[in-house]
Amino acid sequence: MTGFLASEEALHAEARDACGLEDFGDPEYLEGLRALLESLDLDAALNPMGELAIRGSIVEALAGRLLSERGWASYPECAKASVEQPLVIIGLPRTGTSALHQFLSQDPALQGLAFWLSVTPKPRPPRASWREDPEFVACDERLRLMFERSPDMKAIHFMQADLVDECWRLLSQSFAHSSWHAWADVARYDSWWAQHDMRPAYARHRRNLQLIGHREPEKRWLLKDSTHLFDLGAFLDVYPDARVVQTHRDPVKSVASVCSLCWAARRPLSAHPDPASFGRATLELWLRGVLDAAQARRERDPQQFFDLPFGTFQADPLAAIQSIYAHFGMEYTEAADAGIRRFRADNPQGKHGTHSYDLDTWHLDPDEIRERFRPYVETFDVPAEPA
Repeated sequence: MTGFLASEEALHAEARDACGLEDFGDPEYLEGLRALLESLDLDAALNPMGELAIRGSIVEALAGRLLSERGWASYPECAKASVEQPLVIIGLPRTGTSALHQFLSQDPALQGLAFWLSVTPKPRPPRASWREDPEFVACDERLRLMFERSPDMKAIHFMQADLVDECWRLLSQSFAHSSWHAWADVARYDSWWAQHDMRPAYARHRRNLQLIGHREPEKRWLLKDSTHLFDLGAFLDVYPDARVVQTHRDPVKSVASVCSLCWAARRPLSAHPDPASFGRATLELWLRGVLDAAQARRERDPQQFFDLPFGTFQADPLAAIQSIYAHFGMEYTEAADAGIRRFRADNPQGKHGTHSYDLDTWHLDPDEIRERFRPYVETFDVPAEPA
């Protein structure tokens, strides 16, 4: 198979063919794309299935660019749409961010980013019409096949086309994002991305929210993505009035769980799986994330943030959510309460299976993790959990 860097034009052609569109917009994304393609050639050591999967992900990101450019041209009025005081969930992976996100998405006063619209951005159609939309149907089938091939992924990170999901796919249009680390060793790309100014990528992210949500301007945006930790300063430059909920958990538990999640994605794609190297890189990546986020927070108004310990959320989710609303002066309505209670009853913990993991798999030592994350733990008073 042709190398990734040598396939740059072929990847663009495949995206054009998939969408029937030509305009990729501002070529600034090419710097990140080329850094990624070079790193895939030099670092990744993918097997044939991995090469196909990563190529597919790159084409999907390019297709997303095409669709966004079409949307902005077709709906110029979306540029005037407000994205005021978005409610944003961040935190180490596996700290309750996904559950909190799903619960909050049941508040009819909020609008979230449904999985399918993060892949195929356009003005959000009426929800009753989604299942007749060809793009929704294609996304739904894609997820069905993914879980059919990897049933364990349901317990690790369940996704559904019509449920809210992380917003990193909007950032992937700019090829400036950490998601590639989950699928392949891209050390050179990670080094490039760590030094990259993320404000243009977040500006595009915001324009996508305007496109998707401009028909419901009265609704506050609800977003969630753990990777905003890495570039929280840039995020807040673009969304200066964001209301940020940061979840916290014993990093020993969090690092073990995120290793399990990403290893489940990467291992089948790698020609030479190396759990020890992967574990070390994952620890370093997320340590940088929490430390960078803590520094960004020091430069902002403390009232812009709400800290939510994992144990507090687990013990009483409804009380925790009400505390968030109270902190930010948001109205907690009967409709929000009823929706959250209904969703919680319909989706009990463990509905999609249980997720087990062991640090030994990635040659990581709990004591070392505690020591490396000590500044984070002390800053946010994060309690240790039983082994």
